[in-house]
Amino acid sequence: MKKTLAAIAVLGAFAGSAMAADVQLYGIVDTGLQYVHGDYDTKDAANSDFDDFTMESGMASGSRWGIKGTEDLGNGLTVGFILENGIKSDTGVDDDVAFNRESSLFLEGGFGKVAMGRLGSVNGGVSSWGKYGMMSVFGTSWGDYSAQAGTWAMGAGMWDNMIAYETPDFAGFKVFAQYGMGNQVTEGASKVGDENESTSDRYYAIGATYANGPLNLYFAVDSINYATWSDANGSLQTGGNDIDDSLTVTFGGNYDFEVVKLYAGAQYFDEIKTSKMKGMVAGMDTPDFNGTVGFANKMTGWSLGVSAGIPAAGGTVMVGAAYLDAEAADSEDSGAKTHKDDELSRWIVSAGYDYPFSKRTDVYAVATYAQDSLKYTASGVDDQDPYLFGVMVGLRHKF
Repeated sequence: MKKTLAAIAVLGAFAGSAMAADVQLYGIVDTGLQYVHGDYDTKDAANSDFDDFTMESGMASGSRWGIKGTEDLGNGLTVGFILENGIKSDTGVDDDVAFNRESSLFLEGGFGKVAMGRLGSVNGGVSSWGKYGMMSVFGTSWGDYSAQAGTWAMGAGMWDNMIAYETPDFAGFKVFAQYGMGNQVTEGASKVGDENESTSDRYYAIGATYANGPLNLYFAVDSINYATWSDANGSLQTGGNDIDDSLTVTFGGNYDFEVVKLYAGAQYFDEIKTSKMKGMVAGMDTPDFNGTVGFANKMTGWSLGVSAGIPAAGGTVMVGAAYLDAEAADSEDSGAKTHKDDELSRWIVSAGYDYPFSKRTDVYAVATYAQDSLKYTASGVDDQDPYLFGVMVGLRHKF
């Protein structure tokens, strides 16, 4: 209730000042139905198979509402802001963070653009800074198990206290740099780390895009400097071992041939936390995958995704496939001695159709098949080959 009242107050304040600057209220409402059938491939046959039929929000695009605006300061300078809040259109609720998708203030001019606040990683799909969705016709949506970029390429998500820089356009090229100061709840911890200190995860990224007619390219290198603070007993979070930082190198893009638009991307990742790996198994919260029976907690590997958008009957046919191959990271904090032979591979194929009723409203349907293969080192633990088949249909409206 307090968040609702605060949002109403913000809306009222901006409505009163709209004459002083260019202010816009915008959003997306995306709601649909989803059927999922799968098999965890566990010994407990009674709980291995499952069938779920649910109403879902934000399958094609995360449902949201936001306020953004700019003011011309003269001399080629513009100041602006973005306040964007994600919602669940099927229930009307959001999470505990107001403007969780972006809360930023920026200054733009001949030097480029500098922004500060809560921002999404350039190597991600949320907020105005997310870029890697251009590697897939499914972007970074359509569920946690479709052939979208977020299920086969490791993204870095949202970051509090981030500063980001974007260069001016140089013949189609733009370069991006980001530093997230942290102050987030560290995974597995019961407290929040100190901002811009080793007690909090911190984020670094540099990337570039190239846009020239039908060709769009993306490249990025990013890293999470994992927190290494001591707990109440004076021990490091990792049990006494320093934590190796993550690294991803990502490249991809798309080309529009008019009769078909092709997408492709590839990524190398190292020291990625297993619980951060989106996809069929992680998305279903399978406990075996998240470590309760001893799967490696950090992975190193590579991934590849290819897809296409084909104009047909006034809409777009979408097809795509992705593959991921990973093994336990060799750092001490990943449990290398215990889990050195743990392996994960993943196949995903998806197909769908998106039809626009207007410039702001469309209807869509997507079907997906995904299969993971998990090989465990721990004795007495059987390997798993869980699979999932899902169908989703929905309606999306933009305002």
